[in-house]
Amino acid sequence: MAMNPKPALPVRKSEGSKPVQRPQDVRRVNRASVLELLRERPCSRSELAQMLGLSKPALGDLIGDLLEQNLLLEDTPTPVQRGRYPAPLRINPRRFCVLGLDLSVDNCEAGLYNPLGEPLEILQTFSGVGQGAHEVYRRLLRASREVLSKASMPVAAVGVAAPGPINFEQGQILAPPHFPDLHNMYLVEQLQRDLGLPVYLEHDSAAVARQYLGSTPAENFIYILLHRGIGAGIVIGRQIYRGQHGFAGELGHVSIDIDGEPCPCGNRGCLENIAGTTAIELRYGRLTRTGLELSAIAALAHSGDPVAQLAFEQAGRALGWAAVNLVNLFDPELLVLGGPGAAHADLLIPSLRHHLNTRAYPYLGWGEHLPIEVDTLPKPVGIGAAEYALGAVYRGEIPLPLWERGSA
Repeated sequence: MAMNPKPALPVRKSEGSKPVQRPQDVRRVNRASVLELLRERPCSRSELAQMLGLSKPALGDLIGDLLEQNLLLEDTPTPVQRGRYPAPLRINPRRFCVLGLDLSVDNCEAGLYNPLGEPLEILQTFSGVGQGAHEVYRRLLRASREVLSKASMPVAAVGVAAPGPINFEQGQILAPPHFPDLHNMYLVEQLQRDLGLPVYLEHDSAAVARQYLGSTPAENFIYILLHRGIGAGIVIGRQIYRGQHGFAGELGHVSIDIDGEPCPCGNRGCLENIAGTTAIELRYGRLTRTGLELSAIAALAHSGDPVAQLAFEQAGRALGWAAVNLVNLFDPELLVLGGPGAAHADLLIPSLRHHLNTRAYPYLGWGEHLPIEVDTLPKPVGIGAAEYALGAVYRGEIPLPLWERGSA
């Protein structure tokens, strides 16, 4: 199916790309900073003021609002040797929750998460791929409603992560090559209408990078999501980089072999047709004339099967070529591998590392000294979608649901 034929897409700037000038913008940034710090551990007012560089009146006004909204709780003061006892502040874990949706090719995951990002309820179901847009959306909506019915606290927002490319301005999934059922789907409008909640749409690779921010102090890193498709969540200055039209990070459609096999995206020799999880399965199947799933091929590779090892080695080599380009373009301080394919990262990294060492400015040692981490979460996308919605609440972009005074 052809991509939406509109001549041009509205420009959506990256988060943090505009200078903060208006007082309400400054307040939103400070509010989010307070909540992010308190998410890590309870802190006193004086600790927050010192860490954020805010005056006591400015911080006091902000804390007062958050206490009034019951988003913060004030614990019993902690005894100290001299002076007044500082009263620790903490986030109220029962103030609200968000719905995080992972709309991937194979499965749909719906989960409820509290203000600390902790999962409360998770439901997984078949996505309905190949059965048409109506059926895919029906399954997503049914899973969402089933999970929402189990919420024990007010629901503030919905975060949904999907394969790209995505038109963020219009809340539209454009033309994911492996999920044609989603082509030209105005998902945000439909979900907001049917769920009655604010909906935030995110690219799946950006979502996983967003959730990994809580696991690393790195300012600039790239998260490579390994699945049937391959995406790159690009983080610059701890902000997601989207590019001019929101299409940044489509790493799977970088051409590794200009004369290679055609890809559904319209290009040839795309990375995900060589290094994606399905590509590894197909490569092994062509060489052995058998049909095995990725986990079974990995088990054979670990047991010494040379054909299984070759299937992963070739995928790792292609990832290495792509990683060299990423390193030369962005100079990140960290690469992260995540998603289903990362469960077998030990079979991919040796070849990937070899090409980084020998091709990414070897005389400077860029590739050789670049850390590579593996995200061990088996399903990080839904968590990342929830983080996107949580961020909107933290910044005060949407009003909190009503609560009864005296409730926890």
